[in-house]
Amino acid sequence: MSTDEKNADGAHQGSSSHRAYAQLREQLLRSHFLPGQKINEVLVAKELQISRTPLREALNRLVAEGMLIDRERGFSVPGLEPEAVFDLFEARVEIECASVRLACERAEDAELQDLADFLEGSMAESPDASVDHLIELDIRFHDTIALLSRNKVLRQMLSNLNDRIHLIRWIAMEGRRDRTQSEHLAILELIRARDTEASMAAMRKHILHRKEDILAAVKAAYGHVYTRASA
Repeated sequence: MSTDEKNADGAHQGSSSHRAYAQLREQLLRSHFLPGQKINEVLVAKELQISRTPLREALNRLVAEGMLIDRERGFSVPGLEPEAVFDLFEARVEIECASVRLACERAEDAELQDLADFLEGSMAESPDASVDHLIELDIRFHDTIALLSRNKVLRQMLSNLNDRIHLIRWIAMEGRRDRTQSEHLAILELIRARDTEASMAAMRKHILHRKEDILAAVKAAYGHVYTRASA
């Protein structure tokens, strides 16, 4: 095989791996797999129409991001053990509070006005909007604050945590739209006032972090995925 052929083969494998990663990540976010479920690499490779090598690259990438677990003899989906979920939400609280603190210091007034305009538009969304869409709006609000913190590492860490707690956030969002929107507005106004301590306190209160609330969301999440699996 010539050098050009090797390069072309490597590029194709890389493209296949990236495609597999994107598709598997989306399936994990949409709870296509059950918590704790072992990944059948043969079936997944067949479903995605790729070879095992680029599939393994995609799976290892998802392991590095905490979306999958390497069990040595195969890969599996993380479970919803309460303590592990508590840790994820605790980490999210600290990252979000740090982002809010830095946004208070670094965000420009015009940028905060843009965020206010976004919130106004999101509040006008149809009351029949899907939970998936509401989650997207919620993530965009929090991601924008991380962006305004001017700290790329914090923003990347928050993005990863959002992926890993997506199902719990999905469950927790049901029935909380009005409360979530009003809390977003309150947080934004405190940032605009450059009130660091109050904005951090409001963000901490806003994020699901009490153990009893997280435990209830975990139980609801298990009920959701297993009910859908049996349907």
